[in-house]
Amino acid sequence: MRHLHFTQSLEPLQGGGLGSSALGLHRQMCVEKIPSVLCATHGGKPQQNSKAIREYRRVGPNALYFSPGLLREAPGLVRESEIVHGHGLYVGTNYIFGRECRRQRKPLVYHVHGMFEPYILARSQWKKRLVHVVFENANFKTVRLWRALTLKEADQIRGRGLKQPVVVAPNGLNLADFEIPSSQPAPIPGLDKDCAKSEFRLLFLGRIHPKKGLDLLIKAFSELGSASRDWHVVIAGPDELGHESVIRRQAEALGIMNQLVFTGPVSGDVKTSLLHSADLFVLPSYSEGFSMSVLEAMACGLPVVATHACNFPEITEVQSGWECEATMESLKSALETAMESGAVERHERGQKGRRLVETRYTWTAVIQTLQHACAAYC
Repeated sequence: MRHLHFTQSLEPLQGGGLGSSALGLHRQMCVEKIPSVLCATHGGKPQQNSKAIREYRRVGPNALYFSPGLLREAPGLVRESEIVHGHGLYVGTNYIFGRECRRQRKPLVYHVHGMFEPYILARSQWKKRLVHVVFENANFKTVRLWRALTLKEADQIRGRGLKQPVVVAPNGLNLADFEIPSSQPAPIPGLDKDCAKSEFRLLFLGRIHPKKGLDLLIKAFSELGSASRDWHVVIAGPDELGHESVIRRQAEALGIMNQLVFTGPVSGDVKTSLLHSADLFVLPSYSEGFSMSVLEAMACGLPVVATHACNFPEITEVQSGWECEATMESLKSALETAMESGAVERHERGQKGRRLVETRYTWTAVIQTLQHACAAYC
């Protein structure tokens, strides 16, 4: 089968985990000799250099993700494909490819990626209603197969009244990409060269966005007292909506700016080195579909503190970290337990997370599940 994937962007800020997961799935298909093409828009310059990845300059408001060049080439792209995969919802790429799938009667697979989470649905409701009228209602009727990242997301799909088949297939990764880099990565802004540290390191990796719960983290960390004396917090990721300035002001007001480091976006070997340098990973989100950053932390043998809203119950099941509610008190309690547990226990929990990724979350296993579902329903 020839597969065509589309998503809004592969840029770190505009695409985020959505773009990276679509890219990871496409790349693994190529590795396994499954014909695959990935399309996305870009605002400044293309992010990838590959014949199988097509990036088209977008115009108009950034949030529309609309590209005239993609509109022109979509008929040919769809014609050359047997199955079309849409990663994400509500943007111009969905309008273009949904319409073309209907015209050519090609099967459309929709990958929700957390967009049916209540937190996400509650945002920009009137815009989503308009988008449904313009094209998503028609696209939803065209979909042959829905992909859910978790059983919870499968229930959310059914809760929308959608009757088509649903396959549960999480995101994955390649473990080889998360080994300690053999070459020396570039220094990280704000940190000592080579990620060296003199204190324990608590790492957040992701977009600096209100839904990520950094306000909870700053407040909880400030109240840990002696438990946090030998720790500092590294916040790595792109600033979105100017939220970094909000978090900085909060940290200054609470008197903990001297224990915080903001690195900006990190990727490749620099990101991997940073993950391996940390002692504990934290994701205090109010809402997640399926977090790639948690998966990457586990792949690096890092114990995790995450909220239940991150939809990763295996953290508790295999004891690879500590789960909590998306409240300051609950997060504070989980962080305190993790920080005072000792280096040996944190290492053991990190190794349990690594084994979990090895058995359940490689791209090869994910693609096998998707291939079977596509063969059955597409």
